[in-house]
Amino acid sequence: MPITSVPSSHQISYMGVQALKSSHPQVRKLKRQQQGHSAHGNKVWRSSFVLMDYLSDQAIPQHSRVLDIGCGWGLTAIYLAKQFNANVTGIDIDASVEPFLTLQAEINDCQISFQRRSFESLTKSELAKYHSLIGTDICFWDELTVPLFNLIRRAISAGCQNIYIADPGRPPFWSLADQCVAKLGADVISRSIEHPWKTEKYILRLGGE
Repeated sequence: MPITSVPSSHQISYMGVQALKSSHPQVRKLKRQQQGHSAHGNKVWRSSFVLMDYLSDQAIPQHSRVLDIGCGWGLTAIYLAKQFNANVTGIDIDASVEPFLTLQAEINDCQISFQRRSFESLTKSELAKYHSLIGTDICFWDELTVPLFNLIRRAISAGCQNIYIADPGRPPFWSLADQCVAKLGADVISRSIEHPWKTEKYILRLGGE
């Protein structure tokens, strides 16, 4: 079904990215084809749009290699691919998100590589290949705090220039942020957008400006 034939209520246009919502017919079709789809990687997350807005102010070099951890549908990755010609790889422990990521990338005329893997599996030598690391809504359980902190520490040691993780402010995120501020010199900023929703999120930042 051509995207143009679907009412705009089923998709969001933001900063050059066309994001299909869960109600979009092509998204619904993919969901029907899957069984036991994850409850965490199967929707448009508002933190992705806040991070897009924030990254519009950052000096990310053209054609940089970027790693999107816990990528889900990969909307921020798509933004970077379109606006900065970034070479983005998305990883997610849930393999069922891949067709949704592929669909979102296709309608935006870009390509995002996907790997099914965990945070713990990323080695220092692999992380050294990336200029920036991004993530949105990925620290939602207490047990994710330690592997994410260790991943961030490896990425810094590997030479990753920028790390940005956006979140609405869940307790596990603040636990991660507190450790990164105390031990890694990170900071946390708040960022608000008015459209497509009026919302405020928090961004854990290492590197950047």
